[in-house]
Amino acid sequence: MANRSYLYSTSIVPEANKNDSSRVLTGISEYNYDIPIVFKVLLSGNPQACLSVIWGNPEKIALIGDYASGVQNLEAFLAGITLPAAQAPITEALGFLKMPENQNQYCILECGEIFAMGETPMEAQNLALLNQVQNLQPEIEAAYQSLLPPAKVMNEQPRPIGLLAKLFGRRPTPAKALSVNESEQAIFSLGLGLWSNILYFDLSEKSDD
Repeated sequence: MANRSYLYSTSIVPEANKNDSSRVLTGISEYNYDIPIVFKVLLSGNPQACLSVIWGNPEKIALIGDYASGVQNLEAFLAGITLPAAQAPITEALGFLKMPENQNQYCILECGEIFAMGETPMEAQNLALLNQVQNLQPEIEAAYQSLLPPAKVMNEQPRPIGLLAKLFGRRPTPAKALSVNESEQAIFSLGLGLWSNILYFDLSEKSDD
């Protein structure tokens, strides 16, 4: 099983000994072995640490944020992406998140499986993640950089032919292009294209407990 980060929308902030019989939990997305920036942006509306709705850990190892504000922040972030190949996934993302059945008061981000891969206590990792979510601008700029169009060949003139090449009849080779980001992988790495109400941990039935 892959270690995943999980994103849900929920109606109630998880608290110890709180009656959650009226709680609504809706699956939104999950991502293998990482916490993509789209998840972090969606948690950026008044984020705070909270208890997990997946694991019975007494410490606060999840994050919760305002759903509507998070979607607004995500829309602003996605508006800065001009890569043509990203436009369809962007439209899909905003359409999914604005569907009435997916909207609740809060987004909750569960990263316990990601934290479990490290040696630092989960609560400390979660607080570090909270700090990232509260200070996303450097990561946003890095994401934009990852989506720049492929670099052009800096020098299209063939390399000079050396003496040995002349002697052995080797032909000149063109200068190599700079390394480039594959656009599809870069878009996927943002956390786009993975929207679903059916996650590995289906918590919808817990709303009726």
